[in-house]
Amino acid sequence: MDTDNQVQITTKSLKRHHSDNKSSPTFPKQHCSSARKPTISLQSIIHLPETEVWSLTKRDLRSYFIALQEYSRSSQQAVDPISLPSPPSQNESVKEIAPVLRLPLEIREQIYKYLIYPPASQPILGPHPRQLQNSIRLSQPVPANVLRLNRQIHNEALPLFYGSPEQVVSIKIDFNVWEHKTYRSDLVLSPTLTSCIKHVDLSIHLGSEKRNNKPLGPEAYARFMEVKKGVKKTGKWLAGADIRTLQIGWQEPPQTYTWDQKRDILDGLKTLRAVKVWAGEINWGLEWNRGKRYKFEVDYLKELERGWQDNSKDIT
Repeated sequence: MDTDNQVQITTKSLKRHHSDNKSSPTFPKQHCSSARKPTISLQSIIHLPETEVWSLTKRDLRSYFIALQEYSRSSQQAVDPISLPSPPSQNESVKEIAPVLRLPLEIREQIYKYLIYPPASQPILGPHPRQLQNSIRLSQPVPANVLRLNRQIHNEALPLFYGSPEQVVSIKIDFNVWEHKTYRSDLVLSPTLTSCIKHVDLSIHLGSEKRNNKPLGPEAYARFMEVKKGVKKTGKWLAGADIRTLQIGWQEPPQTYTWDQKRDILDGLKTLRAVKVWAGEINWGLEWNRGKRYKFEVDYLKELERGWQDNSKDIT
């Protein structure tokens, strides 16, 4: 009797359990899935290749984002810490200094001088300072590979390159106002650099037309004023420089500018106070035999020299 009752109870419980399964389907519990979630390493997230990022599922992206967010909010960096480089100690920072920079400045300057190239057969195109109308040219190329080593070497070596005894800086002053305004440079050479220049080859251009096409009236006057302004800018740019030699070239259309006008332009070069001044290439006016109205007076260049100016001051 007891056995029959036990069988009936078991049968009823099984039926009840079967009906419950049909009415309410079972779902995996949330805590079980979270227990199987793998631990995310911040290092693996940070160093994840870009190609693999695009293949991640939305669920993985969300997990990675939460891990990074928790790390950023954690003050104690409880998640995998990202190894950041510690600041170098005093001994380590000394080791990183280049050996040449540990030498005294006097020795470094001697090394820089040995790196200067010999003079080229033709002047090399140099930078275009904003203070001047045109690009300058250099008789000795500047070793750019040395200047690119670091800022300290650049600042120490560049003045020596410009102030080399054989370095001649060629400057051209011409009348082309439109070209000056169109190609104006943004480069500013510091007075520390320009004060090292010792040798200058200055070329003044007022035109190259033939006599029949020479400028007249307002056109000739505009050229004259533009060149005069260029000479003034050059004097300001070289202010403070100890100019040892100054060579002056002159080009103009025949019978265009009188000697008084030429002298008015050249007077602006007295501010350079060069030790030695001589004539370079003069295209016209040296052998003008019809009076002195248009002749280029080479002897006047002596008045631009420093010694002549000092003697004239003593006399007065």
